[in-house]
Amino acid sequence: MKRSVRRILSAAAGVIGAAVTAAALLLIILSVREYRPKERETVKISNNPDQKISENQEISVLTWNTGYGALSETEDFFMDGGEKVRPDHKELVTDNIEAMKKVIKKSGAQVVFLQEVDRNSKRSYYINETEAFSDGWNGSTGYARNFLCDYIPYPLPTIGKADAGLLTLNQFQSDQAERISLPTPFSWPVRICQLKRCLFLERVPIEGSSRQVVFVNLHLEAYDDGSGKEAQTKLLAQVLEEEYEAGNYVIAGGDFNQTFEQVDADKYPVWDDDNFQAGKVEEDLFEEGWQFAADDSLPTCRLLNRPYDRSDKKTQFYVIDGFILSPNVKLEQVKTLNEDFKNSDHNPVQIKIKLK
Repeated sequence: MKRSVRRILSAAAGVIGAAVTAAALLLIILSVREYRPKERETVKISNNPDQKISENQEISVLTWNTGYGALSETEDFFMDGGEKVRPDHKELVTDNIEAMKKVIKKSGAQVVFLQEVDRNSKRSYYINETEAFSDGWNGSTGYARNFLCDYIPYPLPTIGKADAGLLTLNQFQSDQAERISLPTPFSWPVRICQLKRCLFLERVPIEGSSRQVVFVNLHLEAYDDGSGKEAQTKLLAQVLEEEYEAGNYVIAGGDFNQTFEQVDADKYPVWDDDNFQAGKVEEDLFEEGWQFAADDSLPTCRLLNRPYDRSDKKTQFYVIDGFILSPNVKLEQVKTLNEDFKNSDHNPVQIKIKLK
């Protein structure tokens, strides 16, 4: 009897020891291979057109967090209080992407900022979404990675490999494009499996002028204690102000994971304070004259704690997608497009602007 107990305990100890060794080995491998982008990196632009911007031209820009094609109306997400890591079928991802492409084409936007675009991730069935969104686009494409991890070992089933970033579609000529790293609020080892967020900046020449229009695609921190959003917004303000002081026109847009001062908080009250909470953009970080373009007539994001139920009056909504414009840019219109979260957990937001 004693021998049997000793054998069981010995076998259990062996299993535990093997598991600990495997976990330690995985941590070492992931640490060595951690994605460590430089502060500034040049981004390659494909299919760069010759068209420049004219001074009196109306420009239409659209931003959309695509939810890597996997966060449509039928889905939830474990980080938002749901259960799932990815959809049950690959076809849902491809169908969502094709539907979003039709919306983008119909919008007539000349510049499109897309966030959460996967290239080779388990959560989106390893579809190269940069190619999918670029296919049929009449203009240039540029991609700035903000997420890369060989294997994310949680939850169960695991997230696995993640490879994602920001994609900008542009019908104007790009003189230069670069990735600018944003500060991360996470320390080792949590940092290994977290996004390495960035700004994706493109410079477009103006006909007959030495000035440029600077387009900035962004996706700021989400699941932090607020310090990450604050630090990233501070650097964003610094980068945009430097471009404006250099004489350029600046249009920055994307998913801020923060709401804006002009948004009516009563329209979208907090029903669920146990999960993701949006911060608020510190507009005092920006000099006088900067404009914040957001449309609160419709929500731009929903909480993914459960599939979208249009009859649920307490669905948690947010207005966290929009734009920041330099003082020399005139805002003609800002509009949240009513896609009703059919193909993503975000609605697209579109602006029309002119250069002053």
